[in-house]
Amino acid sequence: MFLRGFVKSFFIVLILFGVGALTYKAAMHFWGSSYNSAITGTEEDIISEPIMTASIDDVSKNLIYCYDDNGKITKIVLEVFHCKNRRLTYVTIPLRTQFTMSDILYRKLALVQPDIPQVIMLSTLSEYLNSDIVYDYGVLIVEDLLDIKVSYYTAIPQSIYETIFVEDNQEKIHTSEDDITSMEQSLPFERFSDDYTEFLQTLQTEEELSTYIEEVYPDITSNLTVTDKMNYLESYCNTPISNVSFALIEGENKNSAYIIDRALAVRQLSELTAAKE
Repeated sequence: MFLRGFVKSFFIVLILFGVGALTYKAAMHFWGSSYNSAITGTEEDIISEPIMTASIDDVSKNLIYCYDDNGKITKIVLEVFHCKNRRLTYVTIPLRTQFTMSDILYRKLALVQPDIPQVIMLSTLSEYLNSDIVYDYGVLIVEDLLDIKVSYYTAIPQSIYETIFVEDNQEKIHTSEDDITSMEQSLPFERFSDDYTEFLQTLQTEEELSTYIEEVYPDITSNLTVTDKMNYLESYCNTPISNVSFALIEGENKNSAYIIDRALAVRQLSELTAAKE
């Protein structure tokens, strides 16, 4: 009787175990497939969603990067082009610029690079962000820093950049409380080289400028297509070289970093984007 009872109990336990195993496998098959689909869908959404979408604006703001042979960003210049007024300004944003990201932006970047600090210097962008996303997220950082909406970005190899821009210096005038005027040397800003200025003056027609853009575009990286770039062609051609200017973003050059004066910088950019008769 004991043996019969033991065998009967063993078969009951075996049946219960089998039912439990089958139930577990069925549940994992159903929920596992749903979970994997959800995860895959989320990743696809993140990958397919553009970080920064280019736009064609009447007052375009093109964030220009210069990068070296290692892909490291070495210069940042904001090109502000007022199409209606035919006014073109290049505003240098020093790589020594240090600022504190907003909480919203910091949380967004922390998902991509958990090690990125909230207080960041622009010169370290290439250290924290991969080359395939650094330009897009660099735009978000500059937008957060200057309270502007960037139209598109253009990344130029250093070998080409140095044929277009050279460093220049400007002096800031300070008047003390005793009305004693002093001069302070600020950080250098970027301007066109003399050779490039002369070259631009040789482009007399839209066809010549169009040919130049088509030739140089394969060698640069931009989220604005060459076709969309051509929307600015007529305005570029009608902009005299005398309407091209260069500036340094408003701020203070300290020993440790360049600190942008946000109020002055916002006013500076507002004046560049404002309509003038």
